[in-house]
Amino acid sequence: MDETPSPQTPDQGLNKLDLSQLQGFSFGTSWSQDKSAQGGARPERRDDRPRRDGDAPARRDRRDFRRPAGAPATGDAGPASAPRPEGGERRDDRGGPRGDRPRFEGGRRDDPRGPRREGGFQGGERRDFRGPPREPVGPYISPFFSVTFYPEDGSFKVLADAIRKSCRTFELFYIAKSVVEKNERFVAVVQRIAPGAKPAAPAGEGAEASAVPSVKAAPFHISVPDGIPFETEDAAISHVLEKHLGLFFDTAEVEVEAPKGNYQVVNRCTITGALLAPPNYHRYNQIVAQHHATHIRMPLEVYKAKIETVRDPEVVAQWLEKMKKTTRYTWKPAPAKAAKAAVEAASAEAPAAPAEGEVAAPAAEAAAPEAAPAGPAFDTIEEARQHLLTTARERVVRTVEQLRFPGRVLENIPATSEIRRAVEGALAAQRRFPLDTANALRGRLRREHFTIFKKGSKGISYVCAVKRRFRVPGQSFSESLSALIAFIETNPMAKESELPQRLLGLTPRPAPAEGQAPEPVPAEEQEKLTRLKGDLRYLVKEGYVTEFVDGSLFCPPPMVEARKREIEASEVDPENFPEAPKPAAEAAPTAAPAVSEAETPPEAPETPAAG
Repeated sequence: MDETPSPQTPDQGLNKLDLSQLQGFSFGTSWSQDKSAQGGARPERRDDRPRRDGDAPARRDRRDFRRPAGAPATGDAGPASAPRPEGGERRDDRGGPRGDRPRFEGGRRDDPRGPRREGGFQGGERRDFRGPPREPVGPYISPFFSVTFYPEDGSFKVLADAIRKSCRTFELFYIAKSVVEKNERFVAVVQRIAPGAKPAAPAGEGAEASAVPSVKAAPFHISVPDGIPFETEDAAISHVLEKHLGLFFDTAEVEVEAPKGNYQVVNRCTITGALLAPPNYHRYNQIVAQHHATHIRMPLEVYKAKIETVRDPEVVAQWLEKMKKTTRYTWKPAPAKAAKAAVEAASAEAPAAPAEGEVAAPAAEAAAPEAAPAGPAFDTIEEARQHLLTTARERVVRTVEQLRFPGRVLENIPATSEIRRAVEGALAAQRRFPLDTANALRGRLRREHFTIFKKGSKGISYVCAVKRRFRVPGQSFSESLSALIAFIETNPMAKESELPQRLLGLTPRPAPAEGQAPEPVPAEEQEKLTRLKGDLRYLVKEGYVTEFVDGSLFCPPPMVEARKREIEASEVDPENFPEAPKPAAEAAPTAAPAVSEAETPPEAPETPAAG
């Protein structure tokens, strides 16, 4: 419907607009216009404007910054309009400052599931916010010591004799694993890792020398009675006094006078309940130190804070009664010195040789040498320790620059020792993958005149007591040797136990029932087996055939003379041994039963090559 026009008369000049009046116009709120009207730089933002919620309590500030240390707090989160502090840490809505949360390497965003295993955590440690950090994966790696393992002399001699006798070819890793398999088979060589430098290679082991540390490493200390190594001299001496005190002193409980003095209080150990001594007793510090070293496993200064003072006269009297009994340590002379003194005394008192015509006195009447005089006695372990270190320090501890000890000692080293942790961690790693032990074995094997060579691109190293030999085209052998070589060439990596059936065509005999004697082998078959065994033994000892520890056989094809000399002079062959064939299940041959040495006549003489 139509609108009724207003009866008012419009003012004159209504349609005439002056645009200059809009120059200071702003579409912002009035409080922003007030700030801009003040002119100059924009003032600091305030939070004094009235809130829509009236007198409601201040709400928690969820802005993305962290208040700097020392900033005044307003409520729970500070002023809502406070600017972000310069250099402050940015907060994360998921909890805590972002700087406290683990990140992936390369600056990628946080992942609540934790970093990947190949991330920046040593040993594959993975963080998970659903629980505490997981234990590091893998053997312990000591930051203080490097460890190398070498074969113990006795076990290495047995191993070397077994390899020579068998004439078989062994993988170098197979030998290295057998060395570190049991503690009594190896010797551990431990060196300190100098900061910023690699440890030098052990001398005399055939290993390549590393960079020599610029700072001389601290020595090691070994307990002489049992050969256990320690990082410090005090630890070695304390071990000897605790475990081997009887080698140096005779001990006995004796009655002595009670300490004299005015003792109103006595200190007591709150951990063991033992009475120590009054603080004004002249041996108080020695008693506390001895009790701490024997019974307590915490720092001495921390332990002193746990000692209590008792002001009970009955407890003081109890301590005085306890001090009336003490252990007396009587010094034992060194066995060698005591024996020498006895011999000298016997020779000095021996009767003179009888004159001509006189009868010598019977041996029973000869004066027996007097017992060696007793050594000094001490009523405190501190005095006994001081005498021991002054008189016979070489019988207690010795110092070495490079630590070398047999593996059988490892179990006797204290469990808290860093040396033991380092050796056990390195040993666990070598039992998984004995690369360092294999490299350390090379020099020892070469000095024992073993042949070491590599096969193929994988670089697998093999060890054998026989030097390899290669045939040339036209080289002739006897008929039985040629047949055996041809079979091994055609069937590489065939088993020795398969030769009677696959080469000679002999039927395998069933195993005898329990309690029954094995079926006798016919003479004709026995003669063939003996000949086969002799031929194989000859080819293996001469180096024409390679026999592995599992009984696999390999014979390289003939090669020209130049190629033959090149390979025999080199330690690396370009091609590896072929993989053992996997026969089909339906055509899998039954392994021939092993013939015991008792059933086999003496080995036939070796068959020489025909050419």
